Amino acid sequence: MPEGPQIIILKEQLEQYVGQEILEAKGTVKNIPVQNLKNQILTEIKTYGKVLLLCFPTFTIRIHLMLFGKYAINQELNRELRLGFTFETGEVNFYACDCRLISEHLNQVYDWSTDVMHPSFNQVKVLEKFYCHPERLICDALLDQKILAGVGNGIKNEVLFRTHIHPASLMGQVPEAALKNLIRTCVTFSKEYLSWKQEGTEKENWQVYQQRVCLRDQVPLRKEKIGKPVRSCYFCEKCQVLYSSCVF
Repeated sequence: MPEGPQIIILKEQLEQYVGQEILEAKGTVKNIPVQNLKNQILTEIKTYGKVLLLCFPTFTIRIHLMLFGKYAINQELNRELRLGFTFETGEVNFYACDCRLISEHLNQVYDWSTDVMHPSFNQVKVLEKFYCHPERLICDALLDQKILAGVGNGIKNEVLFRTHIHPASLMGQVPEAALKNLIRTCVTFSKEYLSWKQEGTEKENWQVYQQRVCLRDQVPLRKEKIGKPVRSCYFCEKCQVLYSSCVF
């Protein structure tokens, strides 16, 4: 599933179409009147966490690529088209994704202060949300898009490793200083991840995600499916502190 930095890159790729009129709209999405999108002008593109927001004068189309979503610019893929647009200078097609139409103002729908890539990100608000769930596993809280929009499984694993926190730690047991450091690291790492994606070097910079040996201790890393929903966690039992007596 694409994480926040990857969606920002998609936004940058599509900004060439801002200000252009949709010459043709097609797709199998059922909850959007595709036939009515023709002649609409794309006025702006925004992102919120893992969500792409295509803004038109009176509505917004929300696109979430989910686990297996794909997109193609100026080409078509050999799979069922969910939604596609043709503009004067090119086309974009979306596959295996969730598409929805938003009629409300986006400020009424999204809390930008929880988006790790947004300028208005608010660390204090995120910390308050963490404290509302003391019995929750920290690996689950990091993936909750209502708490930290844009953080996905790769970022989750990397920031927990950087901050020396075991993924099965309970929120209420982690010291406040460690939680604050974790939140700051989510932001700084996400920005670094964006730079790596733009350079095509992200896999070279993973320290724990999909790796086998701890760079700090030179011991084998563990890979476990932890949390609800169950997601893969990569961690070092030696240098990542387990702040609970949780058994998994």
